Amino acid sequence: MVLCLAVSGLEVLKWVGYFLIALICLMLMIMLHELGHYTFGKIFKFKINEFAIGFGPKLFSKTNKKTGEVFSIRAVPLGGFCSFAGEDEEGESDGDFNKRPVWQRIIVLFAGAGFNFLSAFIVITIFFSAYGEYFPVVGNAYQHVEYVDDGSYHVINGSQQLKEGDIIMSVNGKNCYSLLEYNRLSSLISNEEDGIEIVVIRDGSRQTLNVKKQYYVSYIESGEKDADGNPIMQEQVSSNKGLGISMGTYSVQKLSAGQAFAHGATFGYDVLRVTANSFKQIFNGSLSVGESMGGTATAIFSLAQLVQAGIPAIIYGFCILSMSIGIMNILPLPALDGSRIVFAIIEGIRKKPLNRKIEGTIHFVGLIVLFALAIILDLVHFFG
Repeated sequence: MVLCLAVSGLEVLKWVGYFLIALICLMLMIMLHELGHYTFGKIFKFKINEFAIGFGPKLFSKTNKKTGEVFSIRAVPLGGFCSFAGEDEEGESDGDFNKRPVWQRIIVLFAGAGFNFLSAFIVITIFFSAYGEYFPVVGNAYQHVEYVDDGSYHVINGSQQLKEGDIIMSVNGKNCYSLLEYNRLSSLISNEEDGIEIVVIRDGSRQTLNVKKQYYVSYIESGEKDADGNPIMQEQVSSNKGLGISMGTYSVQKLSAGQAFAHGATFGYDVLRVTANSFKQIFNGSLSVGESMGGTATAIFSLAQLVQAGIPAIIYGFCILSMSIGIMNILPLPALDGSRIVFAIIEGIRKKPLNRKIEGTIHFVGLIVLFALAIILDLVHFFG
């Protein structure tokens, strides 16, 4: 009993550590987001009241005597903000947010998401170069066959066939890695014609194969057993042409600086594409909101699970979530940066702003709704 309690206690302590690391990672993403607003606010000479990490009562604060800016750490480590003077009113001085040119405001508003995208790109590019990227490995490669005039077939042997253990790098020039989409390779292959150029790493060397789709032989249980009781296998020829392979695991391959840069850009595109596809599935009803979205608690729990899996998983999760935070913030929802950008664009078109009080009320109500929605999504995610 004492030993069981000790083991349980250690597990609890481990998970406390995982959650703390996850919380630090989340706060770092939020800090980078607010740093984007702050940096471009300083470049364009906006008057900044406070740069805060967290919400609620102040635990620590320091005021810059020259600029009057307050830098604070607050009690609730679930967010942060960069507060500009005159953000929700007409503004009086030249440095107030709504007194600055529209184009500058749009850049400052977008800079938060921009820093999330940029930081994720830099981190994942360094990761691909220093540690490596994940590429699929061929688990089984079945024999290809060719039919002859009498309706029978014979086995084709050739060096251009995929072999067990081949690490697949690209298909017809398209990278086929991804931990974001497991079906990337199959989707690439299914969309190609019979002749496919596949770059693989075989026995440590990079090779380019000109693979043709063929009928292939696999082996299935016949339903009968031999004298020793083992199942008797029988040949089965595929009804459609294909590569005749099954996928195994993933292999980590270091990339050159140029390759890492290109893969970093592709990674960012993949996150955008997968996120957009999730929204599309939510709208058409094929995916529930509870399955695909969550609040702050869901994000921290997901990160904690990745922390348990090790540093590569943490980095992947950090980059995906950082980009997701950027994407969410530029959505045109009240209180988010995207909504403020829309109001700024409307002001630029009309040559005059909408009623500042109405805009401020919209953002305030939107903030309350977003907080409530985050709590509901967390409840649905954990208990729904």
